[in-house]
Amino acid sequence: MKWFRTVLLLMALPVLVALIAWWIGDDPGEVLIRRGGTVIEMSLAAAIIGVCLVAGVLWMMLALLRWPVRFWLRGARRRGRQRFFDGLLCLLSGRPVRAEQQMLKAGQMRSLKLPALMVAHAAAHSRGDRQRETELLVELARAPETSKLSVELRARNELKDGRAGTAIELLTPLDHQGQLSPNGARIYAEALAQRGRSRETLAILPRILRSRQMPDADWLAFESRLLARAVAETTDAINLHSLWSDLNRDQKRLPDVALAYARRAVQLNLIPQAATELEATLKHGWAASVVIAYGLLPTDPKAPPRLRTAETWLEAQPRDSALLLTLGRLARQERHWIKNEDYLRRALAHEGAKEYAADIWEELGRGYAEQGDAERAARALSNALAVQHGEKPQKLIGKHQAEDLLAPLPVAEERDAMGIPRLPAHG
Repeated sequence: MKWFRTVLLLMALPVLVALIAWWIGDDPGEVLIRRGGTVIEMSLAAAIIGVCLVAGVLWMMLALLRWPVRFWLRGARRRGRQRFFDGLLCLLSGRPVRAEQQMLKAGQMRSLKLPALMVAHAAAHSRGDRQRETELLVELARAPETSKLSVELRARNELKDGRAGTAIELLTPLDHQGQLSPNGARIYAEALAQRGRSRETLAILPRILRSRQMPDADWLAFESRLLARAVAETTDAINLHSLWSDLNRDQKRLPDVALAYARRAVQLNLIPQAATELEATLKHGWAASVVIAYGLLPTDPKAPPRLRTAETWLEAQPRDSALLLTLGRLARQERHWIKNEDYLRRALAHEGAKEYAADIWEELGRGYAEQGDAERAARALSNALAVQHGEKPQKLIGKHQAEDLLAPLPVAEERDAMGIPRLPAHG
């Protein structure tokens, strides 16, 4: 576009000259300059041309005088940009000390001062130099553009040092003014959670989610942790119900959140509600931890038996050791001893049994003890201890099947929703 403007200027120049000539016409005018005894008399056109020539000469002289300065400034800018680039490269390459040195040199340029200070602070933070961080934060706080950032970074350091209350004091004014950045909102939420005010984070979580500052897996873990803490902090049944009604369906179905609700509900003697929420969570998505918690719920004479509900899950998860362990527990609670032994034996035989082996043997021991079979109970509990210490369990003949519980199942069983064996499907 520069050449286009030049062409327009060259085209406009003759037009301007013609307009001036037409304006002067037959009367060129007269200019008289008198200084003491000196008198200069000339036409208006000559005066205008003279002024233009003098201005041109002055402009050329000024340009010649500025040229060395501009040359030096251009070199300084080039060196500053190179030092800034080198500092970033050093920071990302794991050389924070060198990075800070380069950034402080680059910061001598006014246009690079704030960016260089921010990178220098990041370098000091990466090497854990808290004193240097504080000094750089003071520098950043002096500039209006980075004053809020300096407050958030200071709050991050306070939170990291275990002073969540100070971090809240620093960030609360920014939050009330609506000037908290997404990263500051995350720091604020963490600080509130550490001070036992996790419920207040519910209003902050959508802001953090919209910023997409975390991968999906990290976000789910972060959200689950804060919501679970909020549930655990509820003081009574009314408070728990109020909080639960504030959560959306996806939040309620997060396994860790559902488990936190079940634990708190059991503490408040709300066992049917705990069972209902765990069942809804399993309908939304299968999770072994939720299945285990379902089997560990206390019995409640007012609530319907849970064994029949859990048996409906067998069709979709016939070889899940966590589910089979839960079924064994529920069968013991309802004193279905044959089912108790059968489910636990199958749990030992299927994949994933190693993770739950100690619990399965302990559950077998409890079942045998409740049936008055002290010898089998002692052997089962001994196997539970052996498994916990990495030792091989000993042979144990079942009470109701008269077979070694460690022996492989004779056939790959499949059972319907009622727990009745059926022929395996052929594809």
